[in-house]
Amino acid sequence: MTDYMLKEYEQGAALRQISKSGEYQAATPGTSVVNWTLEPHDKEMGGLTQNVEIYLQFNSGAEVLYQTVNRSEMYDGPVGLPRFDFSLSLTQALGALGVGSFKGNDVVTVRFQLNLTDGNSYSRSSVTGSMTGSYFRSPFLYPIVIGCRFDANNSGAVAGIYTITGQDSWGDGWNGATLKWTIDGVTTSWTVAGTDGTTSFTVPASASTFGFEFTSGDWDSEITYQVNWTGLDGSGSQTALSDGTSPAVGFKAMNICQ
Repeated sequence: MTDYMLKEYEQGAALRQISKSGEYQAATPGTSVVNWTLEPHDKEMGGLTQNVEIYLQFNSGAEVLYQTVNRSEMYDGPVGLPRFDFSLSLTQALGALGVGSFKGNDVVTVRFQLNLTDGNSYSRSSVTGSMTGSYFRSPFLYPIVIGCRFDANNSGAVAGIYTITGQDSWGDGWNGATLKWTIDGVTTSWTVAGTDGTTSFTVPASASTFGFEFTSGDWDSEITYQVNWTGLDGSGSQTALSDGTSPAVGFKAMNICQ
């Protein structure tokens, strides 16, 4: 058995993840970018590496070959092994996949395949648990969930009907604290006068920018509020934000899965 194992033993290859950063957010597909730095490992210190193929998939749909990175396009890393950098925006991924409609919680899966000059190929089906973590961090497969966060800081806009419900635990109003929203440069302020209050406003589909912020008063420890978002057609009602007591001052990020 020992002789057989030594004769049949074959070294594989890995695609070590040096770094990975970024995220996908539904509200900002153009600026949602994920970045990788990857390092091919083979038994000849990169000498067998031919290329790395990059495949994309949307939810459970068919895979699409997006890009091939040849060995000649890689650079030498600090330990003498080849490395390459790869960046993919959500807009680029959806365009390559032919996806015209998407929403928060959809998934873009990025799969890497390492091809060697000896004809062998390695990808997700080739790895075990020890390869996906620890030193190698070589899962080959990266499912990226499209997030629902909308950074409401006048850098974009999610159209819909926003309903604010505010409370004051003491019952004497917000004592100077306000909620403000700015749509394409026009600002509106709102506050609670007694124990509670509610108001609604609409961000139209034509809006380019929308900011939503909390400004402090004298007794913020008494304040809570919730923001509900509904699509312009009345569908998709969801809690976009819930804050307090002592809400954080400034622009507020909201989770809106369109």
